[in-house]
Amino acid sequence: MEEKVIVITNRSGAPARVVPLPEAFADLNRFVDSWALATETARTTRRHTAGMDAIVEFRDALLPRVNELVAWLDQYQMDALPEDAKTAMYLLLSLAEIAPAVEFYNQPYVIDGYDPFRFAADETFAMRPAI
Repeated sequence: MEEKVIVITNRSGAPARVVPLPEAFADLNRFVDSWALATETARTTRRHTAGMDAIVEFRDALLPRVNELVAWLDQYQMDALPEDAKTAMYLLLSLAEIAPAVEFYNQPYVIDGYDPFRFAADETFAMRPAI
């Protein structure tokens, strides 16, 4: 398997302030600082800089709790999430971001793919869900 090195420039601003998860999910709080990221750009950067050991550790901890997290989040409207629910949503979005790395490539980046930082996400897109 070919492994590529991608040079990542600093594209992120100040990290969003995230609060811990509720007590029912306290075991996942160790991932909040690293993976509860508010923007697509931050999640992409994390995927491409974390390394596979960190990605797999995150996946192994979060995947068994997905149904429980989603069921808990279902009590809220997307545009009115309390801060701890936003943290949970950001973790789930990071899980979606790392899925191809684990399921298809066994590395953080797409094999023979384009530089992931060639196209910047429009974090202000009008149809982007309000979280």
